Amino acid sequence: MQALPRKQLRPAGPIPGRHQYGPMLLVALFAIAIAGCGGRRYEPAQAGRPYPEELGQGSMIAVQVFRDAGDLIIVNASPQSFEELDVWVNRRYMLQLDRLAAGETRRVWFGDFFDQWGETPVAGGFFRTETPTPSVLVQLQIDETSPLLGTVAIPDEDRF
Repeated sequence: MQALPRKQLRPAGPIPGRHQYGPMLLVALFAIAIAGCGGRRYEPAQAGRPYPEELGQGSMIAVQVFRDAGDLIIVNASPQSFEELDVWVNRRYMLQLDRLAAGETRRVWFGDFFDQWGETPVAGGFFRTETPTPSVLVQLQIDETSPLLGTVAIPDEDRF
């Protein structure tokens, strides 16, 4: 009678040639990637001035403002051009624009707006992790003494 050949058993432990820390490394890289997707929300160096309550709002102008994912789209349907203006959103966040020409459509990223503490609104978009900040009230400030100009803000939340 002939003996059957015996199978060699592998020793317990890591398989030679394989990295035993591979799964842990993948988890760590995934956690870092997820944390990096948070975006900027607070930059004290970008802090602006507080909302000019004392100016109040004067007239409404033919400027429509609406959101498109993380962007704010400003449509100047008036015959008037504006130079060196500040765009205020929700009486808190401000962005300085060099010019808004008559008939111009301007697309700006909502994350470029800052408040007096350097915080940005939640811009939105596909990879957002928080509920986007709605643009309920949008006003234009054309100088330091004139009342703010009201715009037609279209807060279409279904666009997100």
